[in-house]
Amino acid sequence: MRSVAALVVVRAELLRGLARHPRWAASEAELADVLRARFAVDPPSLRRIDAQTPPGILQQIVRYEAVHAIRGSADLHRRLAADRRCYALFSAALPEQPLVFIELAFTRGLCGDVSTLLDPRSPVADPAACDCAMFYSISSCHDGLRGIPFGDTLIRVVVHELLRELPWLRTFATVSPVPGFRAWLGEMATRRGGVLVDIIAALDATDWALEPGESERLAPALLPLCAAYLIGAKRGSEPLDPVARFHLGNGARLEQINWLGDRSEAGFKRSAGIVANYLYDLPSVDTNRDTYAATHRVIVAPKIEILAQLAG
Repeated sequence: MRSVAALVVVRAELLRGLARHPRWAASEAELADVLRARFAVDPPSLRRIDAQTPPGILQQIVRYEAVHAIRGSADLHRRLAADRRCYALFSAALPEQPLVFIELAFTRGLCGDVSTLLDPRSPVADPAACDCAMFYSISSCHDGLRGIPFGDTLIRVVVHELLRELPWLRTFATVSPVPGFRAWLGEMATRRGGVLVDIIAALDATDWALEPGESERLAPALLPLCAAYLIGAKRGSEPLDPVARFHLGNGARLEQINWLGDRSEAGFKRSAGIVANYLYDLPSVDTNRDTYAATHRVIVAPKIEILAQLAG
């Protein structure tokens, strides 16, 4: 019987070659089932990543960070400070190799600006003065484990760990990218024309976000369009946006949409700088997850539904 490590490598090769060899799909799916079964028998364990974590693991965290690139040692160590946490799942089958990891920050109230969380020069807050855990990044470390549902497990065990360590925390939420919005908006402009063409032209202009007048003009148009995208744009019966699919599938609720919450180059390319908050309301998570699994209905705060209606 092949080891888990060998199966992960083989599945990664199959996934990379599927476009050229569609007949590999059956083998890939069978291998995915085998891996799910192996990890069900021997579930991964949670480990906190901190400044004392072995350098080899820290290097993997830097390498596999997929949402917000880690820009040097100062950035890494700020993400591991007292008001931050990084947790990873590990398996004995892949020793000293994180399977998936998540990063979060403690804040006072819901945060809609990931740039403040990623600033390596920001002052370290007292966790005792914070009431909210903001998840801002989750990254997988192995292509061969794509689609194996570790993310749901990771969020749940991290929330339980945080409640054990910091029982005064009241809110668990994300500040998430909206990675498909900008591309969807471009496609809509091509199909519909009109004012959307003007919006795309403005977004393609250099440094529009640094011009207060232009930013103020675009916000009332783009925020409703983003709400409409997250609620109404579909891939089959599910939301088109992959981050929305992930968090809604885990039982979260789309709570808030924030203007210029990610002012990085990647943030502008993904979503014109817009970010979304998904709320993990613990009493409702299981019900939300079951409802989404049965209907694929987007669980959303009423104010976001109202906002989407303004998109026309």
